[in-house]
Amino acid sequence: MASEAPHVHKPKVCMVAYCESPTWLPAMFNEGASLAGAGFEVEFLCLASSGASSPPDAQVPNLHTRRFAVHARRLFHNRFGMAAPGRRLAAVQRLLSYAEYVVKAFGHALAARADLYVAHDLPPLLPTVLAAKIRRKPVVYHAHELWSETHARVPFARFWRLIDRALVPLCDEVVTPEENRSRIYREEFGARRQPLTVRNCPPYRSPIASTRLRDELERRGIAFATVVLYQGLIDSMRCIEEMAEATRYFDEGIVLVIIGGGWGKWADAPSRLAGYERIVLLPRVAYEDLPPYTASADIGILFYRNDCRNNYYCAPNKLFEYMMMGLPVIAANYPGMQALVEGEAVGLCVNPEDPNEIAGAVNRMAADPEARRTIRANGLRLSMERYNWENEFRPLVERYRALLVDTTRRAAPPLWDDPHPARTES
Repeated sequence: MASEAPHVHKPKVCMVAYCESPTWLPAMFNEGASLAGAGFEVEFLCLASSGASSPPDAQVPNLHTRRFAVHARRLFHNRFGMAAPGRRLAAVQRLLSYAEYVVKAFGHALAARADLYVAHDLPPLLPTVLAAKIRRKPVVYHAHELWSETHARVPFARFWRLIDRALVPLCDEVVTPEENRSRIYREEFGARRQPLTVRNCPPYRSPIASTRLRDELERRGIAFATVVLYQGLIDSMRCIEEMAEATRYFDEGIVLVIIGGGWGKWADAPSRLAGYERIVLLPRVAYEDLPPYTASADIGILFYRNDCRNNYYCAPNKLFEYMMMGLPVIAANYPGMQALVEGEAVGLCVNPEDPNEIAGAVNRMAADPEARRTIRANGLRLSMERYNWENEFRPLVERYRALLVDTTRRAAPPLWDDPHPARTES
């Protein structure tokens, strides 16, 4: 009678987030899916949806999502409505919501009984570190943002900096998407070693032929020769006003298509952009459905306002999404962006707060199809050879495995007990 195959333990990774779906943070979802494919069991801990139903989960073997509700924010919304509350009321709401989140995330993280814990961004770091230390397991901080500096006036910025300085030294590994941010976490927040830089590259996929945007423009009766694309958050932080104003100086036949959504004063983006004849606004598209839209444009554009270090050292995934679909890129002339965009000859960098400079770069690119073909070839080659998630994932999974081995060695009992313990001389 054949014996049953021995059960192979799959190391479990618990990833804690402060969002409603892993797909809302593509870098986290890519990491989880790749770990699951590499023989790990992965559990995401996310917030329960604030809407009528939870976002659908991707069906990936060995990967699942557990959600939990934070009732404080629902209580405030039900009591005071969804409109922006006063400053004091907003502060109370944030504090109570975060306190409830920490308690619940900590409890679920303990219950996960993981072999390794990962906090994705700063809000989950406190409950993740507490759970990992109690269970004597390694903890990784994946700092997608400089959280206390995500814009010029972050609520409770001092509190978030205090959390960073207190907890970063307790982490076994810190991961950031950009080298300058890695330096900041080492020098200012006390990371034990130089953080691992893992870029926000998407999984590699071959470029596709698509006419999705062009078909939409033709359907609307809009005349065009060159399609410039911005995809992402519609917000002043992304220099939307400057982009819009630049369209007034576009050469004939150039159209800017904006795909995305916003909130606050940009919740009704169509009305705010109604006076710009060269702008076509499309609603937000699910991340996994974006490539046909991206591939059907001629130029990709992305900017961040230089009002905080998080923007100055930006590391946007859309840069690599543009490159992977063969789009020349026009980006901000900030250190990290300039080194990649102009250093790798995949586009041009400009002052993102100067509409004339933006328009000048767009017009030059649109008027030079030969340069666009060369840049397209560079972007496609670099995406296949270097700037893809598969390459970025290798050092990350190697580090995770090393952390698990180190933890196992520290926890392992002696191979045998000494039958003749040393006796002290009287």
